[in-house]
Amino acid sequence: MESRPVFVKYPEIPHLMEVPEILDEDCLEIYEKLDGGNCQVRNYSGRIFTGSRANFLNREEYFRFPWPKTFNKWAKSNHSFYNLPENLIVFGEFMAFHTLRYKPEFTDRFFLTDVYDLSPQRFIPYDVVRSGLEKDLGIEDILFLEALAKGGANMPKIKELVMGESQYSDYGREGVVIKDYHHQNFAKLWRTSVNRTKEGLIEEINKTILSLQNTTPPIVTGHLSLMVYEELKRSGRKEISLAEISETIKRVTDKI
Repeated sequence: MESRPVFVKYPEIPHLMEVPEILDEDCLEIYEKLDGGNCQVRNYSGRIFTGSRANFLNREEYFRFPWPKTFNKWAKSNHSFYNLPENLIVFGEFMAFHTLRYKPEFTDRFFLTDVYDLSPQRFIPYDVVRSGLEKDLGIEDILFLEALAKGGANMPKIKELVMGESQYSDYGREGVVIKDYHHQNFAKLWRTSVNRTKEGLIEEINKTILSLQNTTPPIVTGHLSLMVYEELKRSGRKEISLAEISETIKRVTDKI
C-alpha cells in the first residue's frame, strides 16, 4: 500500500468582523492578503507531496484549473523541498491570475504564507520560519511577505492598511491578514469590505462568487446565492438582501 500522509487543510481565516477581539492583543503581525491559489508542500517518506486548499494534487480532476498543474510541476522540480522535515507543512499562495492581476515578476511564483509544525500542532511565527527555511534548510525559489505592521492595531489602522498601495499589484491590496501567533488566532479584512459603495459591493459579490466556484467539487449553482449571502454576512455586509445578491449573480455569471 502506498505511504501517504494525512492531508492537513489550511484553516479558514475568519473575517475581522467575526473576531474583532483579536485587536485587543498587542502581539499582532499584519500582512498583505494575496489573491493566489492556496497550496501546500511537504516532504514525506522521501517524496514531495503537493496540495490545493482541499486535497493533495494526485488526481486528474484536481487539475481542472491551470494553476495547480503549474504549481505541482514547480514544487516537484524544486529539490530543496527534500530538506523539509516531515513534521513541517509549508503553506503558500501560488500567484496565478484569479481576480487580481499581479506584477509579472510575481506571476507563477510561490509566496510563503505560513508553516505548520505537526509536533506541537502550531503555526510557527513568520520571522522564525523565514530564517529557518532560508538559512537552516536551504529552501530555494520561494518568496516571502514583508509585514505591514507589528504590535497593536485598531480598526482605523487596519482599514488604512487595507486601502494602501500593494507592493505586488498595481490594482491595490486585496486585503490584509492579521496574525496573532502567540494565541494562534488569525483574521482577514478585504478591501471590498471597507469600500461601502455600490461598486465595492458588486466587486465583493463578484469575488465571493469566484472564491466559492473555485472549490473542489464546485458549488451547485442553485446554492450559490445563499452561500454568497452567508459569506457576506460574515464579512459584515448584513444590510444586503438575498434578492439583491441573486440579481447580481445573474448579471455577473449569466446564470440563474
